[in-house]
Amino acid sequence: MNKQELTYAIKMKGLELGFSKVGITNADDFSDYIDETVDNPDYTPWLDFDTSFHVAQGARPRSIFPNAKSIICAVYGYGDILYPEKISNYIGYSYLSRCYSPLKTSSCGIRVEAFKDFLTENGCGLYKGNIAVPARRACARAGIVDFGKNNFAYTENEGSFIILYTFLVDTELEYDTPTTKSKCPPGCKACVNSCPTKALSVGKLTPSKCMLFNNMNPMEIPIDLWENMGTHIHGCDICQKACPRNKKVLDNASRKDYFLEELDKKFDIEKVLLMDEKYYTDVIYPIMHNYIKDINYFRRNAAIAMGNSGNKTYIHALKKVLNNENEQVRNAAQWAIDKLEKIS
Repeated sequence: MNKQELTYAIKMKGLELGFSKVGITNADDFSDYIDETVDNPDYTPWLDFDTSFHVAQGARPRSIFPNAKSIICAVYGYGDILYPEKISNYIGYSYLSRCYSPLKTSSCGIRVEAFKDFLTENGCGLYKGNIAVPARRACARAGIVDFGKNNFAYTENEGSFIILYTFLVDTELEYDTPTTKSKCPPGCKACVNSCPTKALSVGKLTPSKCMLFNNMNPMEIPIDLWENMGTHIHGCDICQKACPRNKKVLDNASRKDYFLEELDKKFDIEKVLLMDEKYYTDVIYPIMHNYIKDINYFRRNAAIAMGNSGNKTYIHALKKVLNNENEQVRNAAQWAIDKLEKIS
């Protein structure tokens, strides 16, 4: 196949596999992203060039894959699902969808691996390392997303309820026209105003205040954020649900995910607090394997959520972890007990 034919075949295969959009851009540096992150003190925890976690390292694609010529970008939408109300009070939609950093044996993981197989079978040398290209910037440069004021990427039909995938290859392909403008309503700050931890300003995120960052933070969560974290133990969708660009997507959601329907029956915040390895493996791991590797942080998050629930019946369970080996679990449980005991 020539370059034009291969580009078309790649895009069609992506659509066949269930991605809603596929675009392609070059493998040049993302210089603006590098400038923004390196000069931003909020990204200090991710600025260690001696590790693969440097936030800007993947923004120089050829530094991690010298033969890189193209970045193939794909979008998968998850906003059409009717998420069970109970479990979604605690866990963000993207994690419930199992399409963010998917397990290879999951449906989304199988889709991603099938796309990779197609690329290699058609002569594309694929980067196989663990350093990520900045997906939102790549997809915007490939013309398949634009940005919202809440720092999320958007498509016209799926809003911000999307997961972005990038595939760095050594093959020169035809490149798409970049997206240059946001389609947010002029003057709208619904997302910024809705964020309970004040992590957002227009087009910017302060990671240290973000709900998900604190859910996964191995350090002590600043106590002044605890009340504002509500019952969220693994991400939230507050700014996305407040966004007028997402209203149509949320209103039209109609597809039931029967795996989630069954998981919802097993999910119980008390069981998260007191969980053993089996409960972690059966209920927690399939939807929350992404960031948190120590189950004590789930226990800590559950204790904070229980404290914010207003449900005094949780006190009995909370007292059971006051002797937990993890200080953060103990502190969160005591805080939750003290707060619930004040309820008349």
